[in-house]
Amino acid sequence: MSKAESQVRTGRSASQLLEDIEERFKEIAGTDERIDVDELQAGLRLNDADYARRIFNLVDRDDSGDVTVWEFIEFAKVLVEGTPEEKLRIVFDLHDINGDGTVDENELTHILDRSLNEHSLEISQGKLEALSRALFANIDTDQSGGISFAEFKACLDAHPDLRDQMIATSATWLRLPQRIPADRRGAGRGVRGLGDYVLRLWENDRPWLVLLIAYVAGNIWMFRDGMIAESMMGSDLQTQVAFGAAAALKLNGVIVLVSMLRMTWTYLRRTPIGPWLPLDHMIDFHRIVGHTAILLAVVHIGGFIAAYETMVDPDFFTREMLYGSLIRSTVGWSGLTLIGIFIVMWVCALKVVRDKGLFELFYFTHQLFWIWFAFLIVHYPTYWQWVVVPGALFIIEQGIRLVRGRLPATLDTMTAMPSNVTRLRLKRPKSFDYKPGEYVFVRHPAVSRREWHPFTVTSNPEDRERLELHVRSIGTWTTKLNELASWPVPERPPTWDRVYLDGPYGSPASDIFDSKIPVLIGAGIGVTPFASILRSILERRRADDPSVQHIEKIHFIWLNRDQQAFEWFVELMAQLEQDPATKDMIEIQVFLTGLRAQLTSASLTIAMEVYHRSTGLDLLTALRARTQPSRPNWQSLFKQIRDAHPKGDVDVYFCGPEGLSRVLARECGRFDFGYKKENF
Repeated sequence: MSKAESQVRTGRSASQLLEDIEERFKEIAGTDERIDVDELQAGLRLNDADYARRIFNLVDRDDSGDVTVWEFIEFAKVLVEGTPEEKLRIVFDLHDINGDGTVDENELTHILDRSLNEHSLEISQGKLEALSRALFANIDTDQSGGISFAEFKACLDAHPDLRDQMIATSATWLRLPQRIPADRRGAGRGVRGLGDYVLRLWENDRPWLVLLIAYVAGNIWMFRDGMIAESMMGSDLQTQVAFGAAAALKLNGVIVLVSMLRMTWTYLRRTPIGPWLPLDHMIDFHRIVGHTAILLAVVHIGGFIAAYETMVDPDFFTREMLYGSLIRSTVGWSGLTLIGIFIVMWVCALKVVRDKGLFELFYFTHQLFWIWFAFLIVHYPTYWQWVVVPGALFIIEQGIRLVRGRLPATLDTMTAMPSNVTRLRLKRPKSFDYKPGEYVFVRHPAVSRREWHPFTVTSNPEDRERLELHVRSIGTWTTKLNELASWPVPERPPTWDRVYLDGPYGSPASDIFDSKIPVLIGAGIGVTPFASILRSILERRRADDPSVQHIEKIHFIWLNRDQQAFEWFVELMAQLEQDPATKDMIEIQVFLTGLRAQLTSASLTIAMEVYHRSTGLDLLTALRARTQPSRPNWQSLFKQIRDAHPKGDVDVYFCGPEGLSRVLARECGRFDFGYKKENF
């Protein structure tokens, strides 16, 4: 890559590059303007102290024991804009511990061991030594007992994708400021993004698009109707706007209840009309209605305040008189109470609050909706006519859930698993019937007496004796559950094995059995709905069940940041690979996203490929599917699937973070794949 090309890719001029490197040096060095090995390890966020020492020695060219700004700049400039050979030379020197120009087997073993530790990977000592021998034999082509730079480079040239990725990302761990060329800064991005979103909905999710259009049209109609009715009474524009917002709020008050009829939606999902309804988006719809309603409430109050301000006249009506009479009226104090409760509910339901692990705050403040509806009837007495039907359905559902949620279930085991996941294995209640991929609300009195939390069932319905759940620790409740699971059984509270269930409830993953070519993508603990589905498919294929005969091929893609997370379901994956009923039907792809092809993982990445080629098994999971140390290239991966099924109906099912969901939805539209995201 030329210097000009490097500057285009990074968005930096030569002066900006120098400025960014100097700024990064100051961040690491601190006030003494020198970097020692500990500061370098902390600054580059390296886990392994020995690895940090090796990199430090490469940067500290004069062996002074401190890195100066100029030494740091020279090293960083090679990583950012050096030639491919210069960057590969740094990787080679990292392996050449004694500096004699060659890498022997002991040096390779040592670096592999440190690389495993750097990336929090674990294998046995025997497997490490076997891995090193196989890799050394693969690279030392002249059998001289030492790997030269030419042999090392030839090995990387034989893996061009790995080499190119490593070279392209060689500077990322310096964590220089990200700069985007000015001509690419979002010109028209908002309009294009909205257009792309609408196009994706039309191609992949027309019922949802129709619902959104109907919802917008309904709000406009109600707002207009409220304004017209008030204008006919001779009111000013401010009052007309206030009553227009109030009319639209009536509609949203009904919809906010309808969107939470979980039992009704689960029943409809199992009927022939289910595929024609936007049932997968009821939670999203509920959020949209909530945001719209708070906006309308603000407009409603703002309109009245604006109207009252026009009436203020020192000779007739002072603010104290006007607002005092308003607050003393039933409409006034009930309205202020409503907006106060609504703001508390809305703020505590924001994603930024829930992402901080404050799910309990969201849960308890959302229970205020009962009080909110009571004050709404006080504020607008005839509103009961609007909510009588959906309100009755909602109360009936809540009553059924209350009764059902009082029946205890018994825990057989509660296990703290790797990566802060808790596995719950219960004796399956006789009356608990569910479909693969569905979820259930759980209450564990030993953790909290009142809180209910939703989790996907990971066991399969064919297992009549056991019910299994996997719970990731992301908030206070789930963390307490994990801590309780880590205690020895004798030290747990007497009621540790008693839980309560509410459900099951339908989810998008339940529709997989209607697809001919499903693509299942699980990110981290997002694998849980697919665990139930794959187990069910395995059992049905063994029994020659006709309900799965139409499925031509299943592509299962699992992404994890760390090795330990694969232990959750690696036994199931091995069964699917080996069982005659499924081994030709399911294609498994595994991605370890926490391990990238970069300087600190070059030899390890190649070693993993060599090991898989020689043994037929993956180094980290022992599956036949090789763990790929990177993030998936979705465009390339989906193209492979489309090429394998040029005329097939491919449907993608995803459970994981929202950011990745947007990427997948866009790529599905590109390849004419159906797309559904797990959401509950």
